[in-house]
Order: sequence, then structure tokens, then C-alpha cells
Amino acid sequence: MQTIINVIVFLLILGSIIIIHELGHFLAAKFFGVYCSQFSIGFGPKIWSKKGKETEYELRALPFGGFVAMAGEEDQAENEDMKDVPVERTLKGIQTYKKVIIFLAGVFMNFVLAIVVTLGVNLVSGQIPVNVAQIGTIVDNSPAQQAGLKENDIIQQVDVQETGQTLLVSNFDDLQLTQDYLKTTSQTLNLKVTVLRGEAKEVVDVKVNYNQDDGKYKLGITQATRHMNIAESFQYTFVSLGTMSMAIFSALGQLVTKFSQTVTQLSGPAGIYQITAQVTETGQVAYLLNLLALLSVNVGIFNLMPIPGLDGCQVLFALVEKMIGREIPSKLRLGLQMVGLGLVMLLMVFVTYQDISRMFG
Repeated sequence: MQTIINVIVFLLILGSIIIIHELGHFLAAKFFGVYCSQFSIGFGPKIWSKKGKETEYELRALPFGGFVAMAGEEDQAENEDMKDVPVERTLKGIQTYKKVIIFLAGVFMNFVLAIVVTLGVNLVSGQIPVNVAQIGTIVDNSPAQQAGLKENDIIQQVDVQETGQTLLVSNFDDLQLTQDYLKTTSQTLNLKVTVLRGEAKEVVDVKVNYNQDDGKYKLGITQATRHMNIAESFQYTFVSLGTMSMAIFSALGQLVTKFSQTVTQLSGPAGIYQITAQVTETGQVAYLLNLLALLSVNVGIFNLMPIPGLDGCQVLFALVEKMIGREIPSKLRLGLQMVGLGLVMLLMVFVTYQDISRMFG
């Protein structure tokens, strides 16, 4: 049963990202009057279709992509539905800036999806740390629990008996206790921790051992958090979006400069399914929505790459044609697109093989 749920969630996430991306192209094309004969989610054999006023809406067997068939595209030259379309209703008959908007609309919608989803999560359940060193949770069997520290205690001062140091604590960062910071090589410290508990101050004796793995003396506590307000929800949404985007751009840069090292770290549909299944099994809807936002940004930025067949290259073609004052030869354009799509498919096959090897390895 869990496997079925995992598959359904995976298809919903992937389908949402593809639909919103292709919908961006479709709506922009319709806005500028470009004739669209097909709006397809997925590739391969059709499993459902419905004819609209002039567009056929399709669902295909392989949900790993999609497309909008627009008049004026090189690969639609033999499409019977496009034969009698007036030139002003084709990509070739509209202004360059309109073409660029149509080609970038899918990426734009991927970012819109990520913003809406992240903002929704932040508004409903977003948490940020409080401004003081207040205890949120206490780890079982930790020094803090054994000493009697309690949730919501606000730590104000730490006295280190071995060194005679007094640490005034104003925020949680002041509790990052290391040997260098405390000027000691002792493996065990006896601390007197002054806390504000309710309205009263109390001093708690805590014995803490040095953690070799982390290089710290760990009390075993986490910081208290509070719910974001509306302004903070917007702020953290765009901070998260910027962080995700920079990480993806960095990874793509390394794919160019350190291809052999970076390509082995990529994941395809199988790897994404595995990650989605792991997140689904946590039962945390917020985690799933954050994953949806991250994948949507991934798809958007990947499509910006100047690889023939992707949106970034379509924009590049449109700008080059504007600069040279004529169209790029159809055979050259179509040939480059086929080569680009072939390279993308080869990369997809390779990373899928890696994903499967990891799953069974």
C-alpha cells in the first residue's frame, strides 16, 4: 500500500511541475494569438485526449515531460493542423520580444509555483528561531536532561568550573562550546548554567563530555522557535528561493567545469522517485511541498540552459535571428534541436542507470 501511495505522490509532484511549465508556454502563446494544436502532458502513446476549440489536450504514457505544439515551430512543419494557419498566428509572424516571453513563460511559471508553495508553507507552519537562547526541545539521555534543564528555559549565563570562565549568553550561538573557545583540553566540563525559568532565575549544574565527532561540548538541546509573521513569511520565501537557485546554478556550473566528477552525483526520475518516497513516508506534508518547490526551481533553471531543444536555446535562436535579420535555416535549427534532445536523453539514461545502481547497490 505504501508503494502505491509513493507512486501516486511522485506522479502528482512531477505532473504538477510539468503541467505548470507547459501551461506557461501555452497561456503566453494564446495571449499573443499563436495557434496551438496540441497541449500534451507526457510523451509516448496517448492514454487520454480531448479536443477543444482549436487545441487538443492530451495525457501520454510517460510522465517525464510535455510539450505545446505551436504553429511556426520547425518540428511542426509537417503537421496537417498547421498547414493553413495565417503567418501572423505563428511564431515566425510575431515580434521577437513576444517569442522570448513565450519561451521563458514555462520557466517563469516554475518559479511562480515554487514561490506560491513555499509561501503557503511559511504562512501555515513556518517557524524561525527566537531571539534569545531559549530551549525548544531536550534530547533524551542528554547532559541537559540528566541535569534537569527544561523546555522553555532561557539560558543567560554559563560558568565553566575548570577554566573559571563566565560566558554571558544572549543568543543560541553563544552556546557553541568548543575546546578552543573555552581554552581547555579537558574532556569533561562541569558547568553552572543560569536559566530564567518563568519569572525566577535558577542555577543548574551540568556535566558535559567533549564530542570528538562534532568537536564540541553538546548539551543536547535545540533552540525554541516561533511562528513566522506575514512579512517574515514573504522574506524567508524569497531567501529560500535564492538559496535554491544559487545551489542549482552552482551544480550546473560544476557540470560544465568538472563534468566527470559532477555527473555521477546527478539524479534522474528514479532517483527523484526514491527521494519523494522517503519524504512521503515521513508523513510531513510541509516537507513534500518544499520538495515540490525545489524540483520546480530545478526544472525551471535546467530549461534555461542553452542546449538545443530547451527553452534557453529557443530564446538564443530568437535573439540571433533578430540580430542577423533573417531566420536560421530550418534544417540547421531542426538538426541542432535533435542533437540537443539526444544529448539530454543520453544524460537521462545515464543518470537513471546510476539511480537504479544506487537503489540496488
